Amino acid sequence: MLGGGIVEAKVRKQVVVLQRFGRRGHVGDLQRAIATMNGTLRMLGDCRTPQEVMCLEGAAAAAYFPALGRLMPDDLQFSLRSRQPPMDVANSALSFLYTVLLGECVTAVCAAGLEPTIGVLHTDDEDRPSLALDLMGEFRPLIVDQIVIEAARQGRLTADHGRAEPGRSGVLLTKAGKAAILDAYERRMQTGTRGALTGFSGTWRRHLHRQAQRLQAAICQGVEWTGWGIELLVDGGESDEDWTGDFEGRVRLEAEHLVNTSRVPASTPSRSCPN
Repeated sequence: MLGGGIVEAKVRKQVVVLQRFGRRGHVGDLQRAIATMNGTLRMLGDCRTPQEVMCLEGAAAAAYFPALGRLMPDDLQFSLRSRQPPMDVANSALSFLYTVLLGECVTAVCAAGLEPTIGVLHTDDEDRPSLALDLMGEFRPLIVDQIVIEAARQGRLTADHGRAEPGRSGVLLTKAGKAAILDAYERRMQTGTRGALTGFSGTWRRHLHRQAQRLQAAICQGVEWTGWGIELLVDGGESDEDWTGDFEGRVRLEAEHLVNTSRVPASTPSRSCPN
């Protein structure tokens, strides 16, 4: 099922984010979160409907975001993913960059000749770019989530970058807060890499468009779809210099991820394909 592969690619990259930025004080929380997320990955193969896949995606997210929140500096930590409205600076930063990334995914889907409102996994909705949300899933963790963690840990995103609007609940980013993470986002998207997709190299923005093209081939031509490989992304993550914990065979797990991609069988044509 193509939808299962999309979720698998996303969850595997969420696991890498937790491994990459985990520190000694986070071991217990991260072990539990990763165990839950790996459990959802094992169950994906038994899913028969998109609704079942979405339920497992939700279960993985429920484990992932509290663990992600623990990786933030003390003044930016959160325990739940909140949106519409976000209730803290970190969630506001995540929502803001997810929106920016989604806009790029809509462009990539349209450029590939697909209809962005007709999704593989997300519910078809004329007011929602469902297929672009499908495409965005595997890019969120190691583009947006990584940017927000790094900006927070490096002091470029702080609690002072939050603001409230009179008569409205939630926390919005200040102009300075948006500028700080937008700069990091653009630098990330313009970073060149190779090896994530066989025989392809270029910036992360080019990889986004390439995955949209491969998604078009999977939907319309029955070509096998794979998430991009994550081996080149295990680089430069923050960690304590004196880390000594095993963290469930951290090295072994990361080595497995070096050679792992998310594969799904060829799919049948979808209404996303142009007639």
